Amino acid sequence: MNWLHYLMEANLYLAVFYTVYYVFLSNDTHYTLNRAYLLLSCVVSFIIPVVQLGFLKHEPQAPVVQYVNYHSVMVKPIEVTLIPPPEKFTWQDGVFYIYLAGAAVLLLVLLFKLYQLVRITRKSNKPTNAGYKLVYLNGSNTAFSFFNFLFIGTKADGKETIIKHELVHIHQKHSADIVFIEILKIINWFNPFIYILQYSLKAIHEYIADEKTAATEIDALTYSSFLVHNAYGLSGSSITHSFFNYNLLKKRIIMLNQKRSGSLARLKYLLAVPICGGLLCVSTLAFSKNYGWVVLMKPKSDTIAKPPPPPAPPKVKVTDVRLLPPPTRENVRFAAPASPSEITKKGYKYAESGYLINGKSDFRVIIVEKDGTQTSYFKNTASAKQIKMLRDKYGYSFPNMSIYSKLPPPPPAPLAPPAKEAPKTSIDERPSPSPSAASADGELKRSADTVRRVHSSVNAKATSSITYPNFDSSISSNKTPKVFDSLYTLKGGFEKKQKMLVGRVIYSK
Repeated sequence: MNWLHYLMEANLYLAVFYTVYYVFLSNDTHYTLNRAYLLLSCVVSFIIPVVQLGFLKHEPQAPVVQYVNYHSVMVKPIEVTLIPPPEKFTWQDGVFYIYLAGAAVLLLVLLFKLYQLVRITRKSNKPTNAGYKLVYLNGSNTAFSFFNFLFIGTKADGKETIIKHELVHIHQKHSADIVFIEILKIINWFNPFIYILQYSLKAIHEYIADEKTAATEIDALTYSSFLVHNAYGLSGSSITHSFFNYNLLKKRIIMLNQKRSGSLARLKYLLAVPICGGLLCVSTLAFSKNYGWVVLMKPKSDTIAKPPPPPAPPKVKVTDVRLLPPPTRENVRFAAPASPSEITKKGYKYAESGYLINGKSDFRVIIVEKDGTQTSYFKNTASAKQIKMLRDKYGYSFPNMSIYSKLPPPPPAPLAPPAKEAPKTSIDERPSPSPSAASADGELKRSADTVRRVHSSVNAKATSSITYPNFDSSISSNKTPKVFDSLYTLKGGFEKKQKMLVGRVIYSK
């Protein structure tokens, strides 16, 4: 309903402008300025709603935009069928139809009035040298004008004065103002201020014509007497300027004899400037709308630079292209599994099969009931309840594996063989041990002597399977020594079994 919001806002501003005119300007004799004020206020009232002040409007922070290279994204088309919602008659529809009905009625009335004037002009017309067409109405005392047509009855008195009065309307194009207001009245027929404004504008037209006509007469009092004498003549159509307008007669005579307004009174028309500024602020701050198309005085800080264009897609040389249908469930074909021959833990036959779509694997199992009925279950779409039922009722669980679209990579190559050992050297060719190494050798000798003494006290069965070579001879031999950790269980001479870490013993085969 943006159109309704726009109309309501424009008519609100029109009411404000006319209220200022009625309070401050309606009694001034600057009729031309009053005419311009009323016409411009109608135009400005419809412009202000689409204009906003940028420094008062807080724009939301621009969201961060991330560009996606759509050339690397595969989009799967989805066929969507849109079902329109059922139409319901709402109150917005009622307001719209009521508005159209009112506008249509006023438009028909305007067209009918124009048709009547066209029909009258076809009866008789007499061109004159003053640039207007004089139309005489036989047997009538009316007088009115519309654009460059002047209609006057043959029974009207004071035809020369009446013609002078109506020529002012023709030369100043007052009929264009009336037609403009009639169009606005069709659009804003619901606003009472548009009818009051039309009445005031017609009065200003009469004030201007009376002022110009009285200047050609003897004095204003004589012209006023002429108006009173012809007050009961017939009026013309509402879209014309009728000389005989009884409703405006008293006000016309008062304004004709009123003292002219001074030059300083023109400063009051500058009130339109702050009024426009205030209404612009109201339009920006008080109304949330999306038809504020023009933004004035927008601060530079609020200007958001356009984001850079997305990078161009990389050029790829295509040598062989084969189009394949998209992998939907309809065109996926399962390999026909063998007849169910496997038996679950609870005695149900089943058969398994697997497939791969877009890099995603899935498994299917066919369970054979006791009565021969076969039911299929899929691993990726099975619910937790179905998985539990398969495990509890049938004794089956889906395999925990994946299906690959190609063979997995080969195992890594074996490690390189170790480097060859350094050539063996005799004890004499070895470098002399350091002091720390000598102390370590002494500790080893003492550990070997301890082992000999301990095992001399155990029974022969426990020691018959262990031999202890001479430590000194093993050191002096040229065979390759080996180091190992020995853990012995000592028996005899102790109250309970104890474990003793003897240490590193050097021996030779």
